Amino acid sequence: MDIFVINSEKANSVSADLLKEFEHKNFVNESQKKIHRFTYLMLDRILKEFYNISNRSIVFNENKPVLETNEKTFSLSHSGDYIVIAFSDCNCGVDIEKTKIRDYKKISERMGFNSASLKNFYYNWTKYEAEYKLGGKTESSYCFEIPEYVISCVSKNPEEKYEIYYNL
Repeated sequence: MDIFVINSEKANSVSADLLKEFEHKNFVNESQKKIHRFTYLMLDRILKEFYNISNRSIVFNENKPVLETNEKTFSLSHSGDYIVIAFSDCNCGVDIEKTKIRDYKKISERMGFNSASLKNFYYNWTKYEAEYKLGGKTESSYCFEIPEYVISCVSKNPEEKYEIYYNL
């Protein structure tokens, strides 16, 4: 699995006309609209330049974005200042969360997690969200941190290898 971590502040340097081309949902909030468009622009660029995929048409399968050709699977997430896009040859899921102080014990109990610390809570939470995007539990997961954020990636492939690309 290739995992791309991208600073969403870079969206501010992209022309609004270019970003319009990548809108897949209607948003009232301009900030959310810009992040959404920028995420799909980055998805398109990575598919084109990293994977050399020519048909990058996106369709929605049960509200999940997929490549029309099924040439590559991907999962998207964003939180705060970052976007994460994960790519795999089989179904995958990714989640990023900005960490903040919260009553993790109460939330962990409600969600059925066994979290001994705030850090452990975020590992559990992001894995849960990534598995939700995947469509179920998995044996293959990879969790890591960047300052103030936790990222989890999951795959249906139990032998999945994880490679991270930063554009911070």
